[in-house]
Amino acid sequence: MKVFYVTSNDNKIAEFKDFLNELEIKENYNLELQIKQLKKDEKLQEILHRDIKVIVEAKALEAYKLMGVPCVVEHGGIFIDSLSELPGGIGQIIWDAVGDRICSFIKEGESRSATACSIIGYCDGRQIRTFTGKTKGEITESARGDYKFNWDPIFKPEGSELTYGEMGMEKKRETSQAKKAWKNFLSSFDALSKK
Repeated sequence: MKVFYVTSNDNKIAEFKDFLNELEIKENYNLELQIKQLKKDEKLQEILHRDIKVIVEAKALEAYKLMGVPCVVEHGGIFIDSLSELPGGIGQIIWDAVGDRICSFIKEGESRSATACSIIGYCDGRQIRTFTGKTKGEITESARGDYKFNWDPIFKPEGSELTYGEMGMEKKRETSQAKKAWKNFLSSFDALSKK
């Protein structure tokens, strides 16, 4: 079965290709995943909502309407405990506006705990399903590292002294919330394709 991953984000595509190589999709799943890279003027509309699942469901349906074939989309966010789990699903908007100044929004003595979350949305015209991946960690006091995919330079996963920004794509893969979401999608794919 052919499913299109619809996105305009170059970093998402690079990480997705990296995950595909490691997960050996062709050998383990009856699935052909192809990338449909949208041009910047074709970008899927993202509704503004704290809940990533709501964003992903709307985005998956829009992708299906655009393509007319089974599609998947992905959206991620960072949920900072001491900021009432903001910025959540609007993380990129906040990051683009304030960058690593978000680190200073956490007052001295407050928890720096955070959860990175990615959700894959699948739509085949009959159903919309979502698959979640989460990684717990904390927000550093300032940005660190050269891998600058959104908030990666300020997020340090549990058990690591390095931020995703310091790890780079290959090392990040070990704890990536997006990889966890893709694995959840793939493990459910056989059931999805038979409905």
